[in-house]
Amino acid sequence: MISIYTNTNAVIAKNAMDTSSKAVSTAMQRLSTGKQINSAGDDAAGVAIYNSMNAQIMSYATALNNVHQVVGMNNQLGSDLQNINNILMGMKNLALSSASATTSSMGRMNNQTLYTQYRTQIDSIANASNFNSNNLLNGSMGTANFQVGINPGNTFSESFPNALSTHLGVIAPIGLSSSGSSVNPLVSGDLVINGYSVPSSQASSDTLSFASNAGSAIAKATAINSISSMSGVSASVGPNVVSGSAVSVAGPVAGTVTINGVAIAFSQTVFSTLSLNRTSFVHAINASQGQTGVSAIDSGDSTHGIYLQSTDGRNITVSYDSNLSPANTGLAAEGTYSASLTLRSTNANPIVLSSQAAGNMSNVGLNSGTYSSSAAMYTTTKRSGSVAAPITLTGNDLIINGFNVNAPLTSADTSTQVTTTSATKASSAISMAAAINAISSKTNVTAVANPNLLVGTGFQAGNVDSIYLNGVTIGANLSNTSSASNVVTLLNEKTGRTGVTASSNGSGVSLVANDGRTISIGASYQGAAVDGAALGMSNLLGSTAPLSSADTSMSFISTLTLSSPSAFAVSSGSAGNGNFTAMGFKNGNLGASTDIVNLAKQDLSTQAGAKNALNVINSAITWVSNQQTAVGGVLSAMDYQTSYLSNTRDNLTASLSNLVSTDYAQTTTQLAKSQIIQQASTAMLAQANISSQLVLSLLKH
Repeated sequence: MISIYTNTNAVIAKNAMDTSSKAVSTAMQRLSTGKQINSAGDDAAGVAIYNSMNAQIMSYATALNNVHQVVGMNNQLGSDLQNINNILMGMKNLALSSASATTSSMGRMNNQTLYTQYRTQIDSIANASNFNSNNLLNGSMGTANFQVGINPGNTFSESFPNALSTHLGVIAPIGLSSSGSSVNPLVSGDLVINGYSVPSSQASSDTLSFASNAGSAIAKATAINSISSMSGVSASVGPNVVSGSAVSVAGPVAGTVTINGVAIAFSQTVFSTLSLNRTSFVHAINASQGQTGVSAIDSGDSTHGIYLQSTDGRNITVSYDSNLSPANTGLAAEGTYSASLTLRSTNANPIVLSSQAAGNMSNVGLNSGTYSSSAAMYTTTKRSGSVAAPITLTGNDLIINGFNVNAPLTSADTSTQVTTTSATKASSAISMAAAINAISSKTNVTAVANPNLLVGTGFQAGNVDSIYLNGVTIGANLSNTSSASNVVTLLNEKTGRTGVTASSNGSGVSLVANDGRTISIGASYQGAAVDGAALGMSNLLGSTAPLSSADTSMSFISTLTLSSPSAFAVSSGSAGNGNFTAMGFKNGNLGASTDIVNLAKQDLSTQAGAKNALNVINSAITWVSNQQTAVGGVLSAMDYQTSYLSNTRDNLTASLSNLVSTDYAQTTTQLAKSQIIQQASTAMLAQANISSQLVLSLLKH
């Protein structure tokens, strides 16, 4: 039907032309901008993805910048550390020069002057090391966290060191720790160090202890340090740790224990467990710590009881009223206890200890011998002689650096002769040393049986017809006219069989078994006991010498020296402190000197000082090298992080490009198609408009 009201063809052509025009416009926009998403209308979901991915790409760029800042900071840190290392090498050369005997006193003074200048340079570098207003080497930076990723948890932590000279080369020197078992004053002649006799200890040197001040570790260390410039050995005092006792009496307890002169009342009238009793005692003692200088530590079990400790090394004096005792408190027995002290070489030379003829080295808790300056060591307490069966190490008595020492094997000792009940191979120092060495790969601690030295005194001639030494019966013809030399001669005739050498010490007779075997000795006259003075051993054997023939010779077990490259921990095992202490061991961290040295304290003006400085400088060089290694590790980590961030950013960028970039091949094809359709629709619209003119043709006729 032909109608003038409706031109359907024109409408169709018009719509086609509008659609193609819009398609041409869209294609031209995409080709012009290079993006296929130019508004939310183009792709609503794509716009959301685009915004998220674009934010991530920008975040990765910022994270990369943070990483580059960390790299720059560590490059600066590494450069400054290298400068300090170069200065330390110069310091070491100065110390080596001063340590040589060929260098004059003036030369050493000049070395010290230059050393001081070097130290000032190190401090200047440490204070000037800076990155973006942050100091890197004076300790103020501490530990810093850097954001090196786009998520909150993507952080990197780095600790920045303190390289000031007061913090470089800081070491707690190692040395020889004493047993600290005696509170007897140190008497001149008791201890000779490297040929120099230590003067008597004085009560005035210790203003902290309540009792036995002259016999405290503080007073003895002061006496030793008074000659350290000559002996080359200094002494420091460690914490005084007093082992507890096993609790064997349960139930309610009440009474007073006095510690360092301060009475501490305790009352537990209602039945309480042993654990609660220990807790109450600990609280009561610690409440008075300000007056006593002593704190209490609960061992955690009734076998070990309660430990007492004075951190400043003062003596600890304990006493009880009639209601309290070690058995119901877990505290140590009544008495005064001293701390151990540690000797260290100040010139890197060995420490040689001895005593004069009438001296008693047990007053300072040390043993004669030569000790290394480069090892942490501890010598056990000298055990008294006994005619009873000896205390023998079990697998529950001794712990070294956290490892239990097993019971010694009898087969470990092929030297000790066993003919009396007072000596066994398993109890000897040789066997104990072997048991400790069996686990040295775990503990890093080795043990050696020290020469068994007995210093007899009080010789007084008397009748002796038999001497019993290490299972060998020695016929004697000693009388009231005999001398100590006669005793020495008799004993040395059997040295090949006994392993013991005798000598006259001016006051009596000394015996030594160099391999550390146990020494058993006794004497008689016509089957009866004799005075030990007749052998020059009145102090060892007493007024009645034991009889070997009756299997009652007195045995003396040697001491042990424990050694390690660093300080080591010794503690009692599950059996408690009884046998542990009786065998000469001490709870605590042993072989560590409390002296602290650093780069700033060194003096190259003396040969001894220069030798000591070498250890400190070497320690500083090692520390700086470790810090440089740490910087290298950070730079490597940041290199990996840079690669990760860059790769992730590039991958996101590629994905984003695929999402929003115009596909020119497809879009130009679409444009050409749309333009053709646009032209065709325009032509068809014209034709549709012409077709309506046919109505006029009909009207003409």
